[in-house]
Amino acid sequence: MPDRLQQEIEEILGKYKRFPIREPLWRRIRRRLSRWLSSVGQHLPRITVGRVMLLGAAIIIVAYFVSFGSDSITRSLIVAGLIIFAGAFIFSLRRRPRYYVEKRWRGRTVDVEEPGMGQRLRSWWNRLRSRGQTHR
Repeated sequence: MPDRLQQEIEEILGKYKRFPIREPLWRRIRRRLSRWLSSVGQHLPRITVGRVMLLGAAIIIVAYFVSFGSDSITRSLIVAGLIIFAGAFIFSLRRRPRYYVEKRWRGRTVDVEEPGMGQRLRSWWNRLRSRGQTHR
């Protein structure tokens, strides 16, 4: 009996290897589209708030110095540039989420942050003051 089951299992697996089950069409299309979009996204520069503000300023400057036929088009471009610039500026002021991810390596907490300028100046000042003191 076990030989018969083993033979049937091998027969089923043999058929599967010859005729693999195909993925549904929508899943294949989604996978290929996702691969294509990720490859395109790797080659494009990241859009940052600073770049959007620069774009708004560039639109304002170009619209101011280059006339586009009528005053209404020029005014519309200047207003659009101002809106883009102001929107990017306001977006840059938003608060960052206050979550902290502890950096760990080989089971130990790693602190890779260097002291800031204020901390370095404070420690320099403290060292300078401690040298000038006389010990009694």
